[in-house]
Amino acid sequence: MSQEPPSLDIIKQQLRQGQKIEAIKTLREESGIGLKEAKEQVDAIQAKMIADGEVLPKASGCAGALILFAAGLGSFSAWMLT
Repeated sequence: MSQEPPSLDIIKQQLRQGQKIEAIKTLREESGIGLKEAKEQVDAIQAKMIADGEVLPKASGCAGALILFAAGLGSFSAWMLT
């Protein structure tokens, strides 16, 4: 059994919880690397986890909320025009 740095365990746990942005932040804080490099490394960690058979949640973003907001705004606008 290989020993992994504590931050890698934290990053993997965050990915298991669907918190990819938090994983990137954690890596940046621990290593001091830039955003692009941290994202690439987190993507590589995530890809390895998936290749090893882990099922990870899809990242939840704000797209759903924006769609609901746009639909609500459209309905409100239609109602105001009548």
